[in-house]
Amino acid sequence: MGKKEEYMEKLGAQLKEWGGRMDEFTEKAEHEVLEHKTKLLREIEEFRVRSLDAQLKLRQMKETTGDAWETLVEGMDRAWADMKEAVHRVAEKFKQPR
Repeated sequence: MGKKEEYMEKLGAQLKEWGGRMDEFTEKAEHEVLEHKTKLLREIEEFRVRSLDAQLKLRQMKETTGDAWETLVEGMDRAWADMKEAVHRVAEKFKQPR
């Protein structure tokens, strides 16, 4: 497996894991007080929008040939850091006492 395939596989697996966590957070948010629930669901939706964008970038990366995919890595890494932060932010809100 080449470097590109390993990179894409790693990102795809992480995206799937984060999506699963957001599904769990969405379910938990349904039991929250309305104001807190609204904030949580807004953050979860922001993650989902970023996730769709990341999936599009992964598809674009898959379609690139040669070393051209490496030019997409920097943007993908930034997007990944943003999504990781979003997952962490939502997870922390479920740890905080209400």
